[in-house]
Amino acid sequence: ETVGLPLLAGITEFFAGDYGKAVQTLTPVMPDVQRLIQGSWAQKDIFQQIHLHSCIRSGTPGDLAIAREILDQKLVNRKIKNHTPLNERFIKKMLTVHETQG
Repeated sequence: ETVGLPLLAGITEFFAGDYGKAVQTLTPVMPDVQRLIQGSWAQKDIFQQIHLHSCIRSGTPGDLAIAREILDQKLVNRKIKNHTPLNERFIKKMLTVHETQG
């Protein structure tokens, strides 16, 4: 209930196009998703991808900073030094959005 309901609400907000609200709803529960939700890492990664896409599509500097943190944490979790090509695309998009806003 403390994770499942907010997770469902955040996913609903994402698919409704309310990305900023999705970020607000998902960010507090994401640390608990991997620990409390049943399923494989790949299945749970879908929730993280929705959170990441919400941050990027919201486009606010604060949400873009959260997106960067998510991508950087992936490096730590996977014990790798460089981002994957997919993550590099996300980073480039974030920088482009940030530059046009600034």
